[in-house]
Amino acid sequence: MFGKKNSVSVTIDQFSSLVSSNVSLTGDMAFEEGLKISGAVTGNVYHKPGTHSLLALSTEGRIEGNVSSYDALIDGTVVGDLVVEHLLELHSNARVRGNIRYRQLSMENGAVVDGTLSRLDDEEIGQVVELPRLHSREG
Repeated sequence: MFGKKNSVSVTIDQFSSLVSSNVSLTGDMAFEEGLKISGAVTGNVYHKPGTHSLLALSTEGRIEGNVSSYDALIDGTVVGDLVVEHLLELHSNARVRGNIRYRQLSMENGAVVDGTLSRLDDEEIGQVVELPRLHSREG
């Protein structure tokens, strides 16, 4: 009567990079493969185009800047726009203040989005997704 549901999820095998909870980083970050952020980043965080990257933002993690990734698991705070080319999982502690563009979305109860949600079209998936850059704070 009840068939097995085809659910899509991301598995975390290993991360090639880590921003630990005792680290505060200022500046833009480009990554590929896996990046786990438990600390604070002030600046844009974006994946290298054409890579199957995974961004995991833990509960205590915070990003103030625009974010892009192929897959993303968000359980912390993002203040900025978020573009995820494949699967976005917003966990219960996720707080996003900005617009989100995604291909597939999973959202748990408790997650909060203060912005718009829009699905990426098939034509947009293969294209490089450009994020606006934050202006430098240098005077």
